[in-house]
Amino acid sequence: MKKILIALFIGFSAFINAQNKISGKITDKDNNPIKGVNIFVSELHKSSETDENGAYSINNVPNGTIKITFTLLGFTTQNKSIFIQNGENKLDVVLEPSLFQMDEVIVATSFHKLQSQNVMKVEHESMKSLQQKGTSTLIEGLATLPGISQISTGSSIGKPVIRGLSGNRVLVYSQGVRVENQQFGDEHGLGLNDAGVESVEIIKGPASLLYGSDALGGVLYFNPEKFAKSNAFEGDFSQKIFSNTPNEELRPSVFENSF
Repeated sequence: MKKILIALFIGFSAFINAQNKISGKITDKDNNPIKGVNIFVSELHKSSETDENGAYSINNVPNGTIKITFTLLGFTTQNKSIFIQNGENKLDVVLEPSLFQMDEVIVATSFHKLQSQNVMKVEHESMKSLQQKGTSTLIEGLATLPGISQISTGSSIGKPVIRGLSGNRVLVYSQGVRVENQQFGDEHGLGLNDAGVESVEIIKGPASLLYGSDALGGVLYFNPEKFAKSNAFEGDFSQKIFSNTPNEELRPSVFENSF
């Protein structure tokens, strides 16, 4: 009989604990509800999240004192303790915004000279100006710039040469990613065209070593085109016509329109 009573008592206690609930509302200091606050009860392995009204609830909580953590990016994390009794337990929390501090940013150069007199030589050229030179490929357009030439083993196969160095001595960046097509074999060209590229920066001299030892000759850094403006549609249409005849009317030319 005693065993039956004990079993009934334990079952009844578990049923009561299953009915326990924690609920409340999360607001800021101006009493505005905060959505998306993460609520953790680590000792019970339970979690919840506030809705659009800043409300939350956690069910099946046992009696006793438990600790609850409230976190959200941009607000200070708060840890609260609450004594759970039978039934529903209320816990409202006001989150304070957190402050992010950073050191002062100073942009300066140690060389008080003009760019033409600076050892950190960087040249900038737009794709539009390269297209107007009448070259058929991107590498041919780059070869028209001072200090840059190409090694070509066939049609549309060209490796950039900067100050006499090429292959794995010239580093290429496109979309912020290293492009190593031209570094492996004689028949591997640059592997890029002018589609989606707005401009190119040619980095020569000691400054190129900031990108690593494989940039001993220099760096070609291709800048992507800017995104279209909001609620607008933009596109480019280009056409190239070439001729191998001496006819002046059919000499290399480029037509480009934007819409």
